[in-house]
Amino acid sequence: VRRHANADKDGNGKLSVSEFKVAMLELAEDDDDRAMAENNDAIEMVMRMVDGDGDKMLTCEELLKLLELATDEKDESGNDGGQQALIAMIKAADKDGNGFLTASELKELLLTMNPGDEADVDKNVDMFIKMASTDGDKKLKIEEAIKHFSAEEEEDPKEKMRTMFRMCDGDGDGSISKKELAKFMNMCADDDDDDSPKEIKQMINMMMAMADEDGDGKLSYEEFSKMMDN
Repeated sequence: VRRHANADKDGNGKLSVSEFKVAMLELAEDDDDRAMAENNDAIEMVMRMVDGDGDKMLTCEELLKLLELATDEKDESGNDGGQQALIAMIKAADKDGNGFLTASELKELLLTMNPGDEADVDKNVDMFIKMASTDGDKKLKIEEAIKHFSAEEEEDPKEKMRTMFRMCDGDGDGSISKKELAKFMNMCADDDDDDSPKEIKQMINMMMAMADEDGDGKLSYEEFSKMMDN
């Protein structure tokens, strides 16, 4: 309550974005906290997590709700404070409230979660969408994002295989070309791998020749699954 009163400079009982930003900077404990507090998009997202009436201002009660998300108490669904905060943050990232996260909304979410990851964020956005989007529509349903970020995805071998296939299928056309397979294999390769580019190319050609049962120059999901299981 005292924190809220100190930050409420105009005394109207609510914190504006700028007042909340100042309060978050004062509460920052490390460089990542400060980076988030200085990011207007991140501050607005955090506010949306608990802004029940959508007026883009925080009452004392709403601020207390935000602080409660940092506790270890479980909610009715058995989620602890960290899980509740994660779910609230994912829902808050959906700016237009349409139930989906676009690439730009996901990018903002990732930068809020890890402000120091700006160099790799675009690559990570692409990877997350390929891994978690079940229908290949280049955006995530809120439920898909929560399931993926919460690590609640079932350890189902078939589901794991579908995830690998989506990651490999760069253009989302439902099949994997030789170029896409090469890119996937390079991504999975160990840094200590001593294979030369020529040897890797030969290996890709051999894999395609063995797995491409119908000879169309691409791998279907079934062909990819058989190849990965062997």
